[in-house]
Amino acid sequence: MQLKEFIKANKSSFEEEKISAKADANFEQLLKSKLHSTKKAKLRYLKYVSVAASLALLISTLFWYQGYAENQEDKQELLANLQDDSAGKRLEGIYKFNDEYKKEDTKIINTLVKVLQKDTNANVKIATIDALLKFPKNEKIRINLIKALEKEDTPLVQIKLIKAVSFLRENRAQKPLEKIINSEQTFPIVKNNATLAMVEIKQ
Repeated sequence: MQLKEFIKANKSSFEEEKISAKADANFEQLLKSKLHSTKKAKLRYLKYVSVAASLALLISTLFWYQGYAENQEDKQELLANLQDDSAGKRLEGIYKFNDEYKKEDTKIINTLVKVLQKDTNANVKIATIDALLKFPKNEKIRINLIKALEKEDTPLVQIKLIKAVSFLRENRAQKPLEKIINSEQTFPIVKNNATLAMVEIKQ
C-alpha cells in the first residue's frame, strides 16, 4: 500500500482524534513495515520470475539443439543415400526427401540436381524429377529440368521431363521440345508427348 493511499483511507481518523507521540511512532513503524514488505515481496516475485524465465529459456534451447542435431544427422544420412552406389539406396533417399522435407534445402537440392544430370538409372531419374517438382518456383530446378531434357535419350525419362516442363509452363523448354519433335530417332510416344507439351506451353 502506498503512503498516499494509506493517508486517504485513514483521513477521518486523523481529523477526529489527536494522535499521541507513541501512536505516531507506532504508525510510522507500521507504515515502514508495510512499505518495506511490499518492496521485498516485489523483489522476491521478480527473482522467481527471472529464475523461471531463465529455466524456460535453457530448456527451450536444449530442445532446439537436440532437434537441430537430429535434423543434421537425418540430412547427412539422406545425402549419403543420394550419393550411394546402390540405385535402391538412392531411391530410398529420394523417397525420404519427398516424405519428410517441406522446406527447400540448398545442399539437398544441389545433390538431387546432380543425380538428375549424371545418374544412369532411369527409375532414379524419374523419382528425382518428382522430388524436384516439390519446389516448382525454384529457378535452379527449372533450369536443370530443361538442361536434362536437352541431354536425355531414355524414352521414359524424356516423357517424365516433358510432363515436368509442361506442368511448369516453362517457355524456355520450347527449343529442346522442338528438337525432340524434329528428331528422327525420337520414339513416336515421346514425340506425341512433346507436341502436347508445346501446345500447353504456348497457350
